[in-house]
Amino acid sequence: MSIREIQYGLTRGVWLLVALSAALNISCGNSNPEVVRDTTGATFSWTCAEDGSYNEGCAIEPLDAPPPAECDSGSGERGRVFYSYAWGRFIAICSAVGLDGGAWFTDASLCRFVACDTDDECPQFPNDAYTCSAGLCQKPERKGEIRDAGDVVTLCMADEPRPPDCRAQINDPEVTAQFQLAQASCDGATGVCKVPADCWQP
Repeated sequence: MSIREIQYGLTRGVWLLVALSAALNISCGNSNPEVVRDTTGATFSWTCAEDGSYNEGCAIEPLDAPPPAECDSGSGERGRVFYSYAWGRFIAICSAVGLDGGAWFTDASLCRFVACDTDDECPQFPNDAYTCSAGLCQKPERKGEIRDAGDVVTLCMADEPRPPDCRAQINDPEVTAQFQLAQASCDGATGVCKVPADCWQP
């Protein structure tokens, strides 16, 4: 099983991005950089299967990046934390925590988008090509339109350092305000979101 696109939710106090463990073995395309960086400047190794089958998918590990945010799994006990990735309009590198049964979760405020200067810095996926535009790896066919308030949150937090603690981040009033701002930026009738002027413009 592979998960090609993961959408963010918007209910605060609830883990917002949930995927099966199979998401850690998502297939990558055959033209990928060896290192990627996010909007904070943190770098990560990006390693994909070499046999051409992509059955092993791609793995991401921090290089010049902070450890993933300390977190608990909801039971009050420390969870297994790691970095993973998801892609839709943009490619997000997210600090995540493992759940029993192999699932994992994160929050839009714990994610940062992959940044770039050239197309060669953008990971590629089967049937999903990414190019460098406005300093971000994004799908060229979706340029100019945001339909995910979670993307707005991540754009507005693009320059914020990655937090050391996930609960403190999620419960931070300023982060809550970012989610409220993101919700207000999206038109309920059309589903189109307008990125606030002081946020990273895609």
